[in-house]
Amino acid sequence: MLERKFGSRIMLSLLATLLIAHALLALPGKVASAAESPPEVNADIYLIADLKTGRIVASKNAETPHIPASLTKIMTMYILFDDLAAGKVSLDDMVPVSEKAWATGGSKMFILVGTEVKLEDLVKGITVMSGNDACVAVAEYLSGSVTAFVDRMNAKARELGLTDTHFVDPHGLSDDNRVSAKDLLKLVTAYVHDHPEALPYHAIKEFAYTAPGESTKDPQFNRNRLLWSYPGAYGLKTGFTTMAGFNMVALVERSGLNIVAIVLGSAKGYSIDAGERARTEIVTSLLDWAYRNYSYVETTPANTVVGTARVWKGRGGKVEAIAPRALGATVEKGYEDKLVTTVVLNESLEAPVQAGSKIGEVIFTVDGQEVGREPLVAKTDVPKGNIFRVLWDSLVRALGKAFRPVK
Repeated sequence: MLERKFGSRIMLSLLATLLIAHALLALPGKVASAAESPPEVNADIYLIADLKTGRIVASKNAETPHIPASLTKIMTMYILFDDLAAGKVSLDDMVPVSEKAWATGGSKMFILVGTEVKLEDLVKGITVMSGNDACVAVAEYLSGSVTAFVDRMNAKARELGLTDTHFVDPHGLSDDNRVSAKDLLKLVTAYVHDHPEALPYHAIKEFAYTAPGESTKDPQFNRNRLLWSYPGAYGLKTGFTTMAGFNMVALVERSGLNIVAIVLGSAKGYSIDAGERARTEIVTSLLDWAYRNYSYVETTPANTVVGTARVWKGRGGKVEAIAPRALGATVEKGYEDKLVTTVVLNESLEAPVQAGSKIGEVIFTVDGQEVGREPLVAKTDVPKGNIFRVLWDSLVRALGKAFRPVK
């Protein structure tokens, strides 16, 4: 009798364990994870994301505002290339050097007061040398004063939806500048999208500038050591102040996976050389982790028609939906075959519809959990139809609403 009772308890315990395990596996929205945990690193803040899709695969304190130091220069470059794209200035322009620019401390390009510098050389001075003097010269040339330029920086931040960002200078010398890792992701994503022509300047490893009348200067080297050590690295910017610690935004592309790694507040208290080495090791470990655990899966080439949307009151009554860029998602390795795409089109489109306007999106899921989404746009213009089309569609929509089941 005792043995039968004991055996029954064991069977019940095993059954309960199996039921609990089954229930946990069946929870909605859960994906069996193949990815290892990200490495523990000596940094206050980090964020790792796919630059193509915006998917954040790991982060720590990503919404906490931090001192950007020279990462501030990303916004300075953004505004500079905005003005270049608008035709307001040219890379061949000769920019006068004020005493204010010449006297700016910290990392320098060593421009000389009273001389003129080619704007393209100032671009290299910012991206390679992290020249604070070059930033002031650019700010004064584009906006008339540093104050006016900083106003433009903050206006651009608001335009991009950077809610945890505030700038007080164009170079990052002040510890009163603030930015969060999530805002940096938004900023870098927009910058790369709007100005891909700027990226080659961030990948330059060294640059020598000699002011007129001075003896030839040796080249200065880009402080982004990943450009030498990490295959696929092509940018973007480093930064350091004593209070900020060692910061970096790194861009790397391998096998179609375009990773942005953001690190803020690393290696605090280290010497310059030791801190730069530590920062490089930290970012390398995060990048290695991302490439070990994630893949980018492209599902649809750019400009592919993926569906047709109804256009109420429009001539022809419909429009083709296309992918404005190649569509895909970042997924954990081993789950590439489980990626599911769902096309969702706007059912309330009303003419006129402009070509290129968003009319829907593709949602990517793995085991029922969303891993990304991309916009779909109208392939062509759809003008308003004639009076008969407008009246007919108005009647159909009104009847549809009238007889719609009450939920």
